Amino acid sequence: MELGPAELGLVAGGGFVPVPVSARPRVSVVSTGDELVEPGEPVRPGQIRDSNRFSLVAALAAVGAEVVWSGKAPDSASALRSLLVARLAESEVVVTSGGVSMGDLDLIKPLLGDLATVHFRRVFMKPGKPLNFATTDSGALIFGLPGNPVSALVSFETFIRPALRTMMGCRSIDRPRVPVTLAQGTPPSDRIEMQRATVRVDRDGRLVATTTGSQASSRLASFLGANALLVIPPRATPYEPGERVVAVLLAPPLAAE
Repeated sequence: MELGPAELGLVAGGGFVPVPVSARPRVSVVSTGDELVEPGEPVRPGQIRDSNRFSLVAALAAVGAEVVWSGKAPDSASALRSLLVARLAESEVVVTSGGVSMGDLDLIKPLLGDLATVHFRRVFMKPGKPLNFATTDSGALIFGLPGNPVSALVSFETFIRPALRTMMGCRSIDRPRVPVTLAQGTPPSDRIEMQRATVRVDRDGRLVATTTGSQASSRLASFLGANALLVIPPRATPYEPGERVVAVLLAPPLAAE
């Protein structure tokens, strides 16, 4: 049970002292890449602003985790290794973004094998395929997220949020899943695709889902206004309007227009 104002009042009024609770997980967030610059800095050729770190910190705060550190690391194997060792010493969970693909400077991937036991390096999901997950001998969790902004947030929702809620002793681990009707068609995919969408109750009481436009993994704006992730199973033929799929609700459905 999560203790809100009413629950805490009842605990105090009933004299239930002490109360066993679970601590908030201590989490560090590490953005990798020399190409990253701070939001207030000018962007030069070959650079991009670091958006993942701020999105992930906000998502962690929303789920109730304690963010003990967040920052960026250079694409230097020795410096990155030292940073990860320091973060693992002070954190129960370390979340990294970038550095898990196949490039020469994708350094998180080899470092995980050196510092921890890697359980998987890919998932059958779009976006978010190159997700890495590892654990240390001390029990710390390491999630190596892809660098694309949407891939990072979808991976957080699908894997990190449930893990954190499990660590906090929550009874309800996953977000609600409901069947919805597609308002428009969508192309087929070779993997499970998590599409950002708006779910609304129509005048007949049905839940109808409309995607938020382009579903490119670099288009963070696809999360704006989204209250659901549509779970689109892989198949060879397009999905037609009126077909039903499962939606993971990020927020309550909107009322009928």
